[in-house]
Amino acid sequence: MPTEKKDPRAVRTQRLLKQAFIELMEEKKFDQITVQDISDRATVKRVTFYLHYKDKYDLMYQCIDETLNELHDKVNEKVSFIGNFDFLDEQPHPSFVQLFHQVSENYPFYNALLVKNRIPYLTSRLLEIIHEFVSEGINQIEPNDENLTANRSLIIKYVESAFLEVIIWWIESGMHLSESEMAFQLMNLSIKGPYIHNPLKNKS
Repeated sequence: MPTEKKDPRAVRTQRLLKQAFIELMEEKKFDQITVQDISDRATVKRVTFYLHYKDKYDLMYQCIDETLNELHDKVNEKVSFIGNFDFLDEQPHPSFVQLFHQVSENYPFYNALLVKNRIPYLTSRLLEIIHEFVSEGINQIEPNDENLTANRSLIIKYVESAFLEVIIWWIESGMHLSESEMAFQLMNLSIKGPYIHNPLKNKS
């Protein structure tokens, strides 16, 4: 069955409304934003808004789903933990780079909805994606539980929570480290931990 072609005018209007919503979310809290505010910022009539969305919640959820579905698809394109990739090399795995690239590409969205307004639905969905990413990586790098330092589920929860907070820190810091630098450092932390050498090894 052929894909239904979208009306270019509808696509443009939806893009304007989403952009207006994100801009407003960078300026104030979600509860303070009205449909009229969004319509005015997008320079469309209020009635036009309701042709595309039921309310501001519908708009927000669609914004989140659209952006995170893209993140999920793009990161999974690069996930190939099996093979000859050397995780101890000085290059980050492409999946890690893609994760930070997608955040960078959609900086206004993540800054507005993840940092300035910690929207629970966004946080929950983002953690689901990170959970899948981390689980797949750990399971393929080390499938044997006997070689892990803690319970597998605990490790996955620990790492995915760290991933989320690192992403937030990167956004808050103005993304002063490049996507590749962030990818390499986060990959190293995930695999090796924070120390070059065990600081307790030579202590008595």
